Amino acid sequence: MIDTIAQSIDRGEFEVAEALVMEALAIEPDSLPHRVKLASCLLKQLRFGEAAEQWLWVLGKPDLDLPSRIAATHGLAICAAQSGQPSLVLPYADTFDLRSSPHTSDRCWYPRILSAAGYDEEAEAATRALLKDEPGDPFIRQCLGAIWLQLGDTAGYREFLEFSTRRFFRSYYGQTLLIDRMWEGENLDGQSIAIVPHGGFGDYFQFVRYVPTLKAMGARTVTIAGTPRAHHLLASSGVDEVVADYEIEAVKERSDRWVGSYGLAWAAERHEAVEGRGGYLRAPPSETATAIAEAMRARAAGRPCIGLYWHSDMHLGEAKSVPLPALAPLFARTDIHLLILQRGFGLRRMVEAGLGADATVVGEELSFDETGTLITALDGVATICAWPFHLSGALGVRTWLLASRVMDGRHLNRERTSVLYPENAKLVRQPAFGDWPGAVARLMSELDALASPVPRAG
Repeated sequence: MIDTIAQSIDRGEFEVAEALVMEALAIEPDSLPHRVKLASCLLKQLRFGEAAEQWLWVLGKPDLDLPSRIAATHGLAICAAQSGQPSLVLPYADTFDLRSSPHTSDRCWYPRILSAAGYDEEAEAATRALLKDEPGDPFIRQCLGAIWLQLGDTAGYREFLEFSTRRFFRSYYGQTLLIDRMWEGENLDGQSIAIVPHGGFGDYFQFVRYVPTLKAMGARTVTIAGTPRAHHLLASSGVDEVVADYEIEAVKERSDRWVGSYGLAWAAERHEAVEGRGGYLRAPPSETATAIAEAMRARAAGRPCIGLYWHSDMHLGEAKSVPLPALAPLFARTDIHLLILQRGFGLRRMVEAGLGADATVVGEELSFDETGTLITALDGVATICAWPFHLSGALGVRTWLLASRVMDGRHLNRERTSVLYPENAKLVRQPAFGDWPGAVARLMSELDALASPVPRAG
């Protein structure tokens, strides 16, 4: 049963997983594994108060095993920050001593939990203490870099890039083939280089901006391995060849160097290019996307068309997703037309809530290439930090990033300016911990300047 529940969660079927958990708990209400899964299901659904109750129940169990304690405390930290009560996690964050663990990743959990709750200065101090004991450890250094970035310190770039070094891979991804060929920012001097996935789709869209820099650093050829659903977009970055992601090992084998998508930031580090720009990708022609865009514009009847994406089913997506009720004012507007880019759980919840009846909904079968073409037909995109943000930003489309107080370090703790796409993106951040309605209110003000003077519903 536990395996089936875990698989449902991995597939984004949170409602199915919750039903299975509740069935199991009806028989064995004190089952620790099922309580952990229940808390995970609730957290993925952004039911932060209910999830916090379950995590607290788990943390109250005597002789709790270390993996469950870490999962519960980290989950509680996310709940605490996203419900506006970050201090809720503090009594539990340092109740277990991990500094004696033989695993560096365990020793870093205390500062990572603090950071998840928004206590970055305290997390920095704790990480520095770890690094004092082990000055060269790549895991600790990349954790420190991530925290510096979240504090807005660009010095974190260099430390965070430890995540993309041969030293790090030998220690933590030792099974990876051809580690000796991994690129760490050296001049390429006529060599061929392959770019392979390391992260999500949004990371690829963000970091392929550095492909021209690889050429400037002497690369003879640049090959990229990626999902066939985005081949045309990736090709527009300036690479010489795009291959399917199942060809990763083959393309690494025939290339002089290879680099993960995150590791492309070595090019920025070498050239001290902190701020990026948008508009470096081009969407391909698409009859499917054009037909959807034409139907959308007809339904909009002259109103601005805005893309919307608010929930990520992916790992730690709950830390940046917007609860659907907070978006109610946006759905109530009649002076804009919404194009729903959302997929998975978030889309199902919208349909169940009876929202978006006037909206154009993009089918889940649409490829990234086709979606990119559709995005270029929009007047703007409002999204969390996920693939639509990076795709829209990379295409040069007006973009608003809905962001929490605990924000990914790549945004350098900015309040309004996007360092990734400064020409076409703005940050619309929570005014306070957990205040998603406040962030949506800021977005509404942005849209006021764009929308035509049509009365709102209600």
